[in-house]
Order: sequence, then structure tokens, then C-alpha cells
Amino acid sequence: QWHDNMADDGGGAPVKLLGENQKPFIVRWTQKNPKAVDAVLYFIFLVIFTLIVFNAQGQPTDSSPYYMISNIRKRWGEPFQQVTSAGDWFDYMTATFVPLTFPNRWYNGEPFEMDELGWPGGEMYKLLGAVSMRQVRVKAGSCTVHPELKASVPDCYGDYDKTSEEKQAYGPVSDASFGQPRYQYRTAADNGENSFRGQTATYYGGGYQMVLPSKARNDTQIVAETTVKQLRDTMWIDRQTRAVFVDFTLYNPALDFIVVVKLAAEFPSSGGAVTRCYTRMVKTEHIYPRTWGTLALVLECCFLLLILGYMALEVQLISRMGMSAYFLRFWGMYDWFNFLLFWGASASRFHAMVLAGQLPFPPDGEIFVNYEPPAFYIVQWKNILAVNAFITWMKMFKYMSHIPFMTHLMKVVFAALPDTFGFIFAIFFVFFGFSLSHYLAYGDEVKGFQTLSDCFLTLYRQMLGDFPTVDAEEESNRLLGPAFFVAWTAIATILLLNMFIAIVIDGFEKVRSEVEKIGFLHFMNNQALPPFQNALKQLRKLAEGADDDDDDDDDDADGAGREVLKNNAPAETDENDAQLGVGGGNIANELEQDEKMELVLQAVLTLSREVRVLSRRVKMLSDTATKAEPEQY
Repeated sequence: QWHDNMADDGGGAPVKLLGENQKPFIVRWTQKNPKAVDAVLYFIFLVIFTLIVFNAQGQPTDSSPYYMISNIRKRWGEPFQQVTSAGDWFDYMTATFVPLTFPNRWYNGEPFEMDELGWPGGEMYKLLGAVSMRQVRVKAGSCTVHPELKASVPDCYGDYDKTSEEKQAYGPVSDASFGQPRYQYRTAADNGENSFRGQTATYYGGGYQMVLPSKARNDTQIVAETTVKQLRDTMWIDRQTRAVFVDFTLYNPALDFIVVVKLAAEFPSSGGAVTRCYTRMVKTEHIYPRTWGTLALVLECCFLLLILGYMALEVQLISRMGMSAYFLRFWGMYDWFNFLLFWGASASRFHAMVLAGQLPFPPDGEIFVNYEPPAFYIVQWKNILAVNAFITWMKMFKYMSHIPFMTHLMKVVFAALPDTFGFIFAIFFVFFGFSLSHYLAYGDEVKGFQTLSDCFLTLYRQMLGDFPTVDAEEESNRLLGPAFFVAWTAIATILLLNMFIAIVIDGFEKVRSEVEKIGFLHFMNNQALPPFQNALKQLRKLAEGADDDDDDDDDDADGAGREVLKNNAPAETDENDAQLGVGGGNIANELEQDEKMELVLQAVLTLSREVRVLSRRVKMLSDTATKAEPEQY
């Protein structure tokens, strides 16, 4: 006992150590339940991460940002969808865009006051800076004409790419342009533009840019209309034009959101116009932080410190296990992929702030300031967080794997995983074959099969029961349409999906044959609740003013009872990261014996407590009698 309770302080003198029952209850509980502590700490980590997600997107019950984007797309985007040619584009600009973006009168004809100018539609949006109109062009001779048709087709203008982009000035020559063509090429750096992925091509940031000022004046609308009409009269858009982009920025002071709007009209070599309205919404605090934004940044920095802590723990585990053994585990690769996404999201977030800091805010109405680059990185920050949200919350399975029913679930997944990979490998050939068939049969007529990747997505939707193209398939080809549909649904829905279900059931049967499932209620009653019940018991004793010695005696008795249960409990091995543990023996019979043993021990412990209480009362009566005056007896 002396060696158990005494230690050397380094100078030769013995120092008494605290006994197990002399430690605070919370210390004893954390030492005896390390996995539960890890789960609680990680849950706190998840709560902080969820708060950061809410800061990125907004309150989970607030739908105002959605209605704001929906309104912008209805006002500007829906009329823009009707554009099918260059003439339609100019009609839209003069009849819809300019009156909507540079209004000077109310709906009843009354003119705006000076402080009401610069609010498109007189609504909740403030126009920030000027409006940019930029087009990209291709060189003459960027495609090859059939030799027999060269005489009648002297020039050919092909698809857009970086090598075929036109950079020569064009347009009318006037004194105002100092004898040079009016429309001059500007580089991506001059325009402040990034590359843009459209529906038919990827367009680089250079081009021929024209600006519509947005100064708060009564003649702003007239100036904009005049500029657009001059562009029409001078053939600003012609056969060499491959895309025209209209960019402007709106600000909603009520929601404190900036919306970068891009109206893209692509004029592919196939003819016509492909139009779409693109929007990027950014909370102003994310790129120009004030009080709340600064607090959010502090929270994110603290969160990164927590991530560094988890990374340090994983590095320690690598040093103990070795690099190869560590990364052969599922959770080893999973954790580091999770960390990589966290740091990628943070890099995108802070890069957006750096880019925004280089731009004037608020901008002058005579110049166009492109907030699209910082908005792009804020959107990518949210996209990475969106992917990582699922991964981070799924990681809770790692910290709850000691719970029997969670272990059973994970075992089923891992048991079915090898056959699932084989199934995916086999189904690829079926998907690819049917995708080629549908691409050849409907690629030039049915939307959803215009590219091979679209064929993959459409067939996947059909496999899950969504049939958006069935009527169009039959109209396109009355013979192959019904035949392909019946063949695909029969093979994919009836055969392949049922094979996948059979694989999962087979994995479940394998796990059930190895270990019997322990229910949720059994786990709660026998493993999860007792530690909390003991904590409540300790608090109740403190409130009643029980002696410390009595607490120690109770703890000793309870500890002895738990030790007996531990010695009689079935042994289990914990292979959490490799195979999520393997149970042993006939668990049902052993659990029944444990329950009987626990009832007996509880009865013995209760009797022991009653005896101690009775002995204390007898002692109190004896002390009272000893101290009493003799004449009282």
C-alpha cells in the first residue's frame, strides 16, 4: 500500500499520491470513458462548424436571399431568355434592360427625386458602379471550308477558343477615336475579368468593352439608350461575335447582400443565341468585414486552431502506426481528405477578402468595378463547405463506433463494400453502352442527350424513376424510342437496382452471422446512462451534505461492483479503424448473466448503504448520550 500511494518527488522524499477515489468525479469519468469524451469533444467541434456554415449561407430559417435572387432573375433574366439573335439582343437592351436598370420615373409617371435615382425599378436594389458590355470575337479563317465551296464561302468564322480569339480593333473611325477604330481590344487585366465557363465554350477575360455610366442624374437613361443605339447602328455585333456579356452589381441594404449579375448571350457557330442569367450573391461582411464580420473571422480562426489540434493527434498516430499502416485504414484517408477541404475552403475565403481589398468600395458611377472575382471565391468557399459538411458530420460514425448498434451498421457497410465496387465496375459497361446508343439516336434532337455526359445523367435519372425525355425520344424516333426505353428500364431498374439491394442484404447476413445485434435500448440502459446517473448521484449527495468519507465508501462499493461486472463480462476486441471491432461468444446468454449479476450486486450495495446509515445514527445517539448532563438521566 505504501508503494501504491507514495512516490519520489525527485529529491528522495516520498510524496503521497491521490487515490483513485480522491480524484474529482469528472476526472475519474473522463479516464474511464475516453471514447465518450472524444465523441463529446467532436460534437462540440461540429457545433462550431455548423455555426460557420450558417454564417456563410445565412440563417437556416431565413429565405430572403432566395427570394432576392428569384426576383432578379424574373426581372432581368426571364425576358433575356427570349433573345435568339443579335437583333433581339439590341431590342432587349433598349426596351427592357435600360428602362429597368436606369429608371427615372415611378410606375405612375412621376419623376424620381435625386435621392431615388440609381435604384433599379425603384425597389430595394442599389446599382453599384457602371454597367459593362463586353464581347469576344473570333478571327476570320478560324475554320476550314470544303474545297469545292471556297469560291462561294470566302470567309469562315469557327468556334471560340483562345487561339482563334480576335484582338484587332474594328468599327467606325472618327475624330473622337483619334483616327483609330472605335472598338479597341482590352485584356483581361484591363477589364478585371476572369475566365468564364459558358454553355458552349470557356471565354477568357479579354474582349471589346463598352460602359454605361450610372451617375444619379435624370439623363442617365437617355445616355444609356443612345449608347446602345449607336452600337446597333455601327454593327457592334456581327458574324465574328461569339459572346456578349452584360455585367452589373446590385446591393440590397436591408439584407446587406451584393449580387453580381451577368447576362450572357452566346452566339455559337451553329447559329442563333444561347442566353442565360448568372448571379453570384455575397454577403458584404464576407469581403468587407465590420463588427459582426470580424467576430466571424475570429471564430473561423479559432476553428482552424482546433483543426490543427486534430491534425497533431493524427500525426502522433502516424508516428506510432507507421505511414503505410495508417493510410491503409479507411479513417486515415478520410481524416486527411477532410482536413484538406477545410484548408481549401479557408484559403478561398481569405483570398476573396484580399481581392476585394484591391477594389474601390463603393465604386464611382462613371466606372465599372468588377466584383465577380471575389464573389467567385466566396461561392467556391461555400461550395467546398457544402461538400465538407456532409463529410464532417459523417465522421461522427468514427467517434460513435464503440456503440454496438452503430458498430453493426458500419460492419454492414464495410461487408458490402467489396461487392459494391465490383457492381459499380460492371454497371459502367452497361451505362456507357446505353449512353452511346442514346447519344447516336437523339444527340441532335432531344435535350438531355446532346452530349455524352448529359446522356449519363439522363439515364441515371431514368433509372431512379424520373423520365423527362420519354415523349421527346418517341417523337424523335418512333422505332428506337420505345425500344431503348423498355430495354433500359428493364435492365437498369428491374435487374441492376435489385442486384444492388441483394448485395446489401448479403452484407447484412454476413454481419449477423458473426455477431448478434445489440439494441439501442440495451445500450442506453447498460452503458450510456449509468455514468450520467452516477454523476447525478454525486450531485445529490453534495446537495444533501453527505460526508466525504461516505462518498468514498459508496464509490468503493460501486467500484467493487463494477470490477466484478468487468471481470465477468465477455471480452471484446476493438479494431475500430480496420474492421470496426469483432464481438465474441454468445452475447445474448452472457448479457442475461450480467443482468442477473448486476441485480444481485445492486441489492448488496443497497443493503450496505442502509447498514452504514443505521450505524451513523447509532453513533450520533451514543455521542449525544455521552455529552448530556447527568441530572437529565
